[in-house]
Amino acid sequence: MEIILRGVRGSIANPSPDTAFYGGNTACVELRANNGAILFLDAGTGLCEAGEALPESGECHIFISHGHADHIMGLWFFKPIHNPNWTIHLYLPDWMAHAPDHFHEAGLFPVPFSLLKGVVIRHPLKAGERMHIGAKANSITLETFAVCHPGGCLGYRIDADDARFVYTGDHEISEGETAFAEAEDFLRDADIAVVDAMYDRANYTPGWGHSAWEDWVEAAARAGTRNLVLSHHEPRRSDRELDALDGCLRNIVHSGRLNVYVAREGMHFIPSGPIPFTRYGSDWLLLFLEEIARYRDVNTVLDSILAKAREITHADAGTIFLVEGNELVFAYTHNDNLFPVDNAYRYAYATMRMPITEYSIAGYVALSREALNLANVRRLPPNVPYRFNSSFDESTGYRTISMLTLPFFNKMGQVSGILQLINSLDSRTGKPSPFTPSMEFNARLLAREVSSVLEYSMLERKGIYSLLRMAAVHDPTETGPHAERVGAIAAELYQVWAEKLDGTRSKDRIRYEKDCIRLAAMLHDIGKVGVSDLILKKRDKLTAEESAAMREHTRIGASILSEDISSMTRIAQDIALHHHQKWDGSGYPAVNGKPLAGEAIPLGARIVAIADVFDALVSSRCYKDAWNFADALGFLQKEAGTYFDPALITCMLELADMLPFIYERFPETEDRMSTDMPFGMIGDQ
Repeated sequence: MEIILRGVRGSIANPSPDTAFYGGNTACVELRANNGAILFLDAGTGLCEAGEALPESGECHIFISHGHADHIMGLWFFKPIHNPNWTIHLYLPDWMAHAPDHFHEAGLFPVPFSLLKGVVIRHPLKAGERMHIGAKANSITLETFAVCHPGGCLGYRIDADDARFVYTGDHEISEGETAFAEAEDFLRDADIAVVDAMYDRANYTPGWGHSAWEDWVEAAARAGTRNLVLSHHEPRRSDRELDALDGCLRNIVHSGRLNVYVAREGMHFIPSGPIPFTRYGSDWLLLFLEEIARYRDVNTVLDSILAKAREITHADAGTIFLVEGNELVFAYTHNDNLFPVDNAYRYAYATMRMPITEYSIAGYVALSREALNLANVRRLPPNVPYRFNSSFDESTGYRTISMLTLPFFNKMGQVSGILQLINSLDSRTGKPSPFTPSMEFNARLLAREVSSVLEYSMLERKGIYSLLRMAAVHDPTETGPHAERVGAIAAELYQVWAEKLDGTRSKDRIRYEKDCIRLAAMLHDIGKVGVSDLILKKRDKLTAEESAAMREHTRIGASILSEDISSMTRIAQDIALHHHQKWDGSGYPAVNGKPLAGEAIPLGARIVAIADVFDALVSSRCYKDAWNFADALGFLQKEAGTYFDPALITCMLELADMLPFIYERFPETEDRMSTDMPFGMIGDQ
């Protein structure tokens, strides 16, 4: 069973900028059962959009709760009712059996109901009736009940696919235990219930036929309801007001297993489906922008953007490409089918790139500057220039079906990147389905708003490279790739430590601190700008005086970084000052008369000490050949407990498989002090 909310307003439709997120259409709920049956509960204006998504022929069942206009107006604008290839079973309370005909007779619609082309079969209903829809072995059981609303109203209780759905229509829970007992009876053991909660107790108007949401929450908690959906919103209630209600509901501690939601058009519910329900308010984009504004590392920003894009589109996989000249570089990837999102960072160091041409889907979008929403990439029209490259699917066993690809623009209006989302998963079946127009709209909105954040992150990385260029003038070993490798190793080492050994950090904190450590680690030797070239470039053994001068680079680096008080630079100060401390206390510089030891050494400095020494060992120098990775890791193990934090060395060994990718991504060449960014991978789709 799948429940889709098509209309959530009461009394009158109110599509406006202030109601755009939760929706302005009046009451309509779609139910799809595993036996293929399609049911609609009420025919408000939300029924119009629901009809647009249906095929050219079929059968459906529409159950009307009562005859007020906000619950039946959409019937005349329902696409299948004008199509002779559709059969519509229309279930009406017996007192309004002829209401559809009266619309024309009263001058409310120009065409008589009897002349509509769809095959309409009417079924009058009374309270207390019970019926079955579909073959007996897999049928839907539906039961009607009377609810309290001026002029009369029917509610519906539906059992299908081992789940129970309740729709109350318009119902007023008046004061008194009897009214609450009736509401509890409606909701008894419901997996999902959609109810009329037009009011709250502060503005409840007795006798108007609608309830306060607090009363429904109380009744549902008593009745053992699992999911309560507050719908039939007062037409003037804005998105901000409904956001406030949703925030209030999140803070309420409910007894038992009750979850309470504010109804929103397009919301899907599955009693026991494979896709979890994603809850977010109309301010989702603002909150997300505030979240990623904290991050300064491009990798973290890319990871966050891709995760949010997938969340709002139910995409199983996705890739972000960044533009470099005439090429697209694979910047970051997620693929839940092939690897968990928490492990996506392991794929952030590959060096895959492709030319920007109209023959690939991503290349076409980069050139055309227009989004492509493809329902099935394996059935592309023959007259389009682009083609789906199936090589990635063939090599991994993955199967790409639907795809949404759209561009990022920089402040100059140039295409700076491509967001590609793959396989929007149907919430009922878990199988790939097309990306809906609302998904595309939200993804385009996201891409537009995050472009500036991404551009700022890239500019910050360029600023770090400018500092590294100054250091490189004095010390030939202090190259951009060296800094990138130390930053990458430090970031991944921190993540392993935080997840495996710490146990106190949330995922959000880990992401934020990893972001800081990556950039801070790149600046660990920035203090060498204050050391004489004669010392830095000397090939012979340094004298005692020269060694003392060299050691001062730690204090100089911390001093350079002291001007900025951000979290990243505070960590960078600690790293610059203390990355030559040793676990046994034999390092430098002295603090209050003696060096630091053990856990008194800041965590970032302990991490960078390992990353820096490892990179020095495996890199070629004029005075030595490069070590292989195994020998370098063996040296780190040997020095664990003396030079290095032994717990961190254990974590470093877990990165053995990832290290070659980091070095492939950041090789040592003469022309590497550029503005390269940390890109990632997934096959070109």
